[in-house]
Amino acid sequence: MMVLFAGSILFSFNACSSDDDDTIKVYEYKEQIGKKIKELTDLQASVTFGVREGTYPEESKQILEGAIDDLKAFLESIKGKIIPEAQIPSETEREISNANQKKETFLATIRTEDVVIPGELHVNGKNGGYIDFGSHPEYSAFDQGFTVELWLKFENIGSFDYILSTFIDNQSADRYRQGWCVNYYGEGGAKNLRMTYTLGKEGLYEPWVKYEEAGKWVHIAFVWNPTNVDDGSGTPTTFKMYLDGQLVKEEGWGQTNYTPNTQGTAMIGFNYTNYDGAIATDGKGTNGYMKHVHIWNSVKSQAQLQAIMTDPTTITGGETDLVCGWKFTEIPYDNNDIKDITGKYSAKLVGDYVWNEIK
Repeated sequence: MMVLFAGSILFSFNACSSDDDDTIKVYEYKEQIGKKIKELTDLQASVTFGVREGTYPEESKQILEGAIDDLKAFLESIKGKIIPEAQIPSETEREISNANQKKETFLATIRTEDVVIPGELHVNGKNGGYIDFGSHPEYSAFDQGFTVELWLKFENIGSFDYILSTFIDNQSADRYRQGWCVNYYGEGGAKNLRMTYTLGKEGLYEPWVKYEEAGKWVHIAFVWNPTNVDDGSGTPTTFKMYLDGQLVKEEGWGQTNYTPNTQGTAMIGFNYTNYDGAIATDGKGTNGYMKHVHIWNSVKSQAQLQAIMTDPTTITGGETDLVCGWKFTEIPYDNNDIKDITGKYSAKLVGDYVWNEIK
């Protein structure tokens, strides 16, 4: 009896050992699936989705999410005993292999360069919007002549619109004016698109042409040539103005003592600054669009301006006579730090503005 009992115990022990060796340990496969789900979930949480180099496209999320969903569904099928126990090892291996392939597919979608999103910048200077280009003497101080040219589109035209300005006026008893300003003067029905140059302490030279087209892009260029540098035209003059590459104004001017801004105030687009550097709030901003802004410390010829107007992308930023330039044709990643094409300067957008994506 004792022997039989002992034998029975021995038999039970051996049977249990055999069962442990042969039975599929389902919990181990559940753990494998759980670990893989966590690995993919942690990966998704650790990466950045966006449009910059080193980030992943938003649509790539679907790759990882799909892999995670498949693993979770498989895990539920094990728990629900939908899959025959004998098939669990091979099915687990297959599911994990599929998940690894999707992981590699996801990792391969990392951006190797920034994505460029075309756009148009609209700024409502009548409602407090403006571009702050920063304070740099290079914007207004020139030994010889200089050229300011840009593309402009009015949303609507006001009675006095500051478009691009380094101009200041202290408007005191000891008055002084400095700098230059692209502006539109429409008071009294004048309708003058013009350039304002400060001459001497408070003198002004303000050549203009009639203009009254809103909703249309126009390329405008102003050339100041005080020493009558040969511009290839055969008739170099103190001032020339071009609209869409065509000469619309030229004048010889007796005074050539252009006075730059030395007060350290910023260059402003769609508005202007008071003499103390504060942004003006008198409603004389511009409501519209601007792109391909260039300031040159040289006298540009008509042929050169026509070439720039025709294809502004040829301006790389490496030109020796280019002071600064902004495209404003691509939606930036940081509206507080829009680099110019020379890499020297930065602009920021303030107030009422919007980027309109170009599809």
